[in-house]
Amino acid sequence: MQPTAPVPPPPGGPSPGEPSGAGGSRASARRRLVPAAVACAVAAVAAVTWAAGGFEEAPKQPVERPGKALDVGLFTVTVRDARIGLVKGVFDSDPKRYLIVRMRVVNNGKETESLGDGGLTDGLAARTKAGKWLEPDQVEGVAGGAKTDAVQPGLPVEASAMWKAGPADAPRRFTIGLRKWEYRTGFTDVSYNWLPDTEDGALAAKMTLPVAAAAPAAAPAPTPTLFPTRAARPTGTARPTGTARPTRGATRPPAQRTRPARPRPTASP
Repeated sequence: MQPTAPVPPPPGGPSPGEPSGAGGSRASARRRLVPAAVACAVAAVAAVTWAAGGFEEAPKQPVERPGKALDVGLFTVTVRDARIGLVKGVFDSDPKRYLIVRMRVVNNGKETESLGDGGLTDGLAARTKAGKWLEPDQVEGVAGGAKTDAVQPGLPVEASAMWKAGPADAPRRFTIGLRKWEYRTGFTDVSYNWLPDTEDGALAAKMTLPVAAAAPAAAPAPTPTLFPTRAARPTGTARPTGTARPTRGATRPPAQRTRPARPRPTASP
């Protein structure tokens, strides 16, 4: 038997193994569209991921409770409570409304640290309605019964972190965050120092506190006078003068005694 030579496909016909006719053309078009759709979906996911910061893990914000001592590196902070009060700030001419968070602070380092900028203030933040974290406007402290603006190693300080509040602001809850302090080099120097992690959203701990209402303003004390005047004493009523008593030794007028007249006998006629 003589082998039969393969018959070439007709010009313009389908290749071997490919379905012929109109149905085959539609199947081939679908196979070309599926990879294109997958590529578009992958590109869209990549764009969203890039806008959200890539595949990096979101910053952690551990939730803690008030009254717990939290070691954040340079300081150990115990947040107590929050309230609204009137305070005369450094640049205020009159007392203003502040949202005040009281806390106990202990310096874990070996050098005295400030309560203001460059110190404790850089490690505190409060969350706004827009989700941003803001540092306090000022921080005041008391140590050993005296006011202080610094915290010494091992000496606890009762600090008050304050954020300005508007005349009508009366929040029921307030969220405060504590940043982590790390002993490392900075961006512009090679020396080691305690620096806070100021990345927005990166916190060592956060907590939500109930806000106590502002206490009513106390009535002003009366101003003392330099020379107080005494009230005049009431004068007593004059006693009525009695009749003059006779002086002793004065002669009394003799008493006149009259004898009764005796009737005289008359002569009978």
